[in-house]
Amino acid sequence: MKKSILFKSLFIFIFLLNLPFNLSAGWQYSSYKKYTYRNFRNNNLFKQRINYKNIDYPLLHAAIFYVTNEKRIKHGLKALKFTLPLEIAAYNHSKRMVLKRFFSHNDPNSSKRRRPANRARLAGIKNPKIAENITTSCAIKYKTKRSVYRRTGRGNYSYTSRGRIIPWHTYLSFGENIVRQWMNSPGHRRNILSKKALQHGCGVYFFWRRNFPMFKGTQNFQWFNKVKKGYAVDKGPKITGKNPDDNINDKNNDDSKDNEDNDDDDLD
Repeated sequence: MKKSILFKSLFIFIFLLNLPFNLSAGWQYSSYKKYTYRNFRNNNLFKQRINYKNIDYPLLHAAIFYVTNEKRIKHGLKALKFTLPLEIAAYNHSKRMVLKRFFSHNDPNSSKRRRPANRARLAGIKNPKIAENITTSCAIKYKTKRSVYRRTGRGNYSYTSRGRIIPWHTYLSFGENIVRQWMNSPGHRRNILSKKALQHGCGVYFFWRRNFPMFKGTQNFQWFNKVKKGYAVDKGPKITGKNPDDNINDKNNDDSKDNEDNDDDDLD
């Protein structure tokens, strides 16, 4: 009897050792040394669906970064190097656009953060030469301009009153979608495909627009010279953890509507 229990315990222990614990560990910045645009799609982390209550922001930023490099390689350009201060600047600008309720390259609430170069210095970049893309994008796989019906559960919508719930994006599909938005806009496309760009970092932040799950996103490119790093006042996103502002709403929210018409391609 004791041998049987011991054998079962040993079997369970060996089984647990082989579980994919990396899925719960989240994205680590050291992973940029292991993955490139060539192999990042093999990482199952990117195939997870986004959970607004526990967003892995570094993972989401990595998805956007790698998809951006895929586009550059497809057009005969060099892949850009990931640079953390650029991500820090981008993430904090997206966060402030949500919390301060504005959408612009210029922060109207702080002279210290007014322009992309100001924000880059706060992220620890001594020599900022920044090209910046910003956008607003849906967290679910919503088809632009279509009316939807609100269903039970926050963030749940369908195209018909009893139709299939529109699924939330995976980390990868969100990265593909937001880069597609930028690539479909001439000015943003030029930034992505610029030969002047050397380094790249991006950042997004979640919010609710009329009970619709959204992200505001920022993409920063360093042109001409590589980043010289200095002291960073701003900090980047947590490696993993609950989004502390998951109840943030846009200033024009109206939660009384059951039929919404949302557009996920605000660009600037």
